[in-house]
Amino acid sequence: MEQRKLLLSMMVVGMLSSAALAISPMGPPVATLAEGQYAVGLGYAYGEQTLEVSGITSGTGDAELDDLQNNMYYGCVGYGVSDVWSIGVALGVADAEFDADSGDDFDGDTEFGFAISTKRTLHDNGTDTKWGTVFQYCSLASEDKISNTSSYANGHLSGITAGKLELDWYEMQLAMGPAVQVNEDVSVYGGPFLHFVEADLRHKAGGSVAEVELEQLFELGGYIGVLMNLGGSAHLSAEFLITGEAWGFGIGAMFPM
Repeated sequence: MEQRKLLLSMMVVGMLSSAALAISPMGPPVATLAEGQYAVGLGYAYGEQTLEVSGITSGTGDAELDDLQNNMYYGCVGYGVSDVWSIGVALGVADAEFDADSGDDFDGDTEFGFAISTKRTLHDNGTDTKWGTVFQYCSLASEDKISNTSSYANGHLSGITAGKLELDWYEMQLAMGPAVQVNEDVSVYGGPFLHFVEADLRHKAGGSVAEVELEQLFELGGYIGVLMNLGGSAHLSAEFLITGEAWGFGIGAMFPM
């Protein structure tokens, strides 16, 4: 029992996301820190996403920006507000990129971002399973210089002349599910979740600014993760997430305080 509690207490920082476009790891959907306890972690994550384009566009067919990709590197800290409620903050850097239909691809620079997370245990069977929920908010920005006339989003964003493309966005995720102790060294977690993304893409050239909105509203998906004891105070977690328009994975190390 004590081994299980120690393992679960460290899961809160398992995959707290850096701020990121696409899709972000969330960690177990339960509060896992005792009241007043801290934990720290670091990790890497990757994601891909398709976003719908709105605003002034041209072209035919679906107005979609396909395969936005990002890499994330972050550190995070979690705190137990009570035995059934944990909060977390993540700080890190991430990049974003997507292909052009013609001209220059968007290869965004690495920018600072942040995320906040809150988790609450709803039920504990007292042996090996907890049920709960997690809410996460992320925000970030990235930009790239375009040297050639380019088009994106299946031709809907055409005639993008030499200048600067700026992308900033936020995403929200809400999940519910269990965290299960398989044995003294391995725990698994996951469940269904809702994913929401909204972004602004701005083109700046010669003092003029044009802007379109990118979004993916309330996609339903699922995720699964595993936490493994590496010995001593170190633990390793890995997580995979997928919706109809996005997928991502992450890996992280955690340390109790």
